[in-house]
Amino acid sequence: MSNILLFRLSACLFFALCAGLLLAPGLFGTIFGIDPSTGAEVMARRAGLLFAPLGLLYLQLADIEHPKVQRVLLSAGTIFLITIAMLGLTEWALGRVGPGILVAVITEVLFAALYLKALRHA
Repeated sequence: MSNILLFRLSACLFFALCAGLLLAPGLFGTIFGIDPSTGAEVMARRAGLLFAPLGLLYLQLADIEHPKVQRVLLSAGTIFLITIAMLGLTEWALGRVGPGILVAVITEVLFAALYLKALRHA
């Protein structure tokens, strides 16, 4: 997979997460097995906003062929995806979320693997 395609797919994922967390935070709570609360919805919406600039960065920089820019995007994406997957597994192990978190974790691990593969070839 080309870096351009990977970055654009990442941007789509980030924009979808932003929209989902802003517009339907309760859906994520249901999938992840989190008890509904005002606090959880507020934090989901705030977290959702963090995905918007990430999506914009990856979309805007996707076709820049400068090796250093691509390496930075690949490195940042790798760290982000691995750590967010680890956080999901930690919360599941602690019993704070249900097995639905594995939907997110599997997606994050798949993207992290693509990023690691691309990083090895960069």
